[in-house]
Amino acid sequence: MDYPQLNQSDTLVLIRMEVAGALQIWVEESQRPAVDNGTRAPHLFHISFPGEIMALSNLNASYVRTVDNDTGAVFQVFKTSPFLDYVRTETYAASTMEHPLQHFRLITEENLIDVITLTPPHVDEITLE
Repeated sequence: MDYPQLNQSDTLVLIRMEVAGALQIWVEESQRPAVDNGTRAPHLFHISFPGEIMALSNLNASYVRTVDNDTGAVFQVFKTSPFLDYVRTETYAASTMEHPLQHFRLITEENLIDVITLTPPHVDEITLE
């Protein structure tokens, strides 16, 4: 799972995040290179986590000292991470689940959003014209 449609973007801007029911996040590209002698409209992405969320962290990126396990991509998936270790240690989530927990990270210009869940998200790309 490398989510190429998101990771082709250099930088994302958080538009909206809802936690009612399924976790839903909307982000927009903040920069888009010129394509075919013109400019291409930035893309809007809708990221939906359909399963149960075990842990969610939304940090203001300006206060983050360093980003653990940073791969350079704006949307990252981890099988191991300090945040995942924390959730396994401090909660019953890992011991009560049949499937392994997954750590997803979304990096935007102003936010660092970490999600621990069993179910991978659905990512839909919406082209603005």
